[in-house]
Amino acid sequence: MIHVAVDARDLDRDWRGIARYVRAVLTRFAARDDVRVTLVRRGPFGQRAPRDADVVWHPWNGTFFTARAPSVVTFHDAVPFRFPPADPRRRANDQTPWLRSAAQARSFLANSHFTAGEVSTYLGVAPERQTVTLLAVERDVFAPAGEAARLPDGRPYVLFVGADEPRKNLRTLADAHERAFPNAEVALVVAGGAPPPGVRATALGALDPAALARWYRGALLVAVPSWYEGFGFPLLEAMACGAPAVASRATSLPEVGGQAPCWIDDPLDVAAWCDALRALAADAAARARLRDAGLARAATFSWERCAEETLAVLRRAAR
Repeated sequence: MIHVAVDARDLDRDWRGIARYVRAVLTRFAARDDVRVTLVRRGPFGQRAPRDADVVWHPWNGTFFTARAPSVVTFHDAVPFRFPPADPRRRANDQTPWLRSAAQARSFLANSHFTAGEVSTYLGVAPERQTVTLLAVERDVFAPAGEAARLPDGRPYVLFVGADEPRKNLRTLADAHERAFPNAEVALVVAGGAPPPGVRATALGALDPAALARWYRGALLVAVPSWYEGFGFPLLEAMACGAPAVASRATSLPEVGGQAPCWIDDPLDVAAWCDALRALAADAAARARLRDAGLARAATFSWERCAEETLAVLRRAAR
């Protein structure tokens, strides 16, 4: 029996990718009889792991409290170092949990080989101290069978899912979409963050996973134009739902997509995006090939495997 204390700081109110990852792994731990989990939450006097914990797992991109037990940290990206804020106080606040982890943790998990490389580059953590545990999606939610969303006017749509951040590259996609479909015969639908000013799109706002899956299933295409991703949940979610995907061949995305998506080599190439969108919108056979390849690729990702690999690292750290 191993006693794992888990930093549960954002578990109650966060439904974004990292929180879904933590929930998925903890659900698998809860089904075992050889793991005991204690959730460590924030209180008026901070966070404190129980004294009898064998290991502390920090899954939120850094170490936010110290403990007597050895610690394992999951890194999801290196955004505070690749794109540091200009303000010194904010930069220090963003980077400190990562730096604390590099100095204190016994072992490290990374959500992709790309992220492991970023951690080595920016934090000096040797590759042999890191274990890549690829993430997954909830197969009972993100699946090809089920209700598909439709726009009220019946138009087909290209779906973008992501936060309103420059690295998500929505502006390039929007420019390409407008060039590909000047009469708006195919709509652009944005889930997550709000579209930038001037972007012609239908904004859905934040969606729960079940609602998001419906929009994936109804999409003519799903576009993932990011030029920086630590993992790339939208690409895996789209493939798992049977949506044809077009994606940037950048950072971690090729690890997720394999040979399944239509790849755009330069994320900022508006003409390449325009050509791909226009060609795929007119080619049902090509979309069907992308759908089949995506479903096969998505089936290779597993929360069960992710949880097993995570537990193996926690056991080694505890020893």
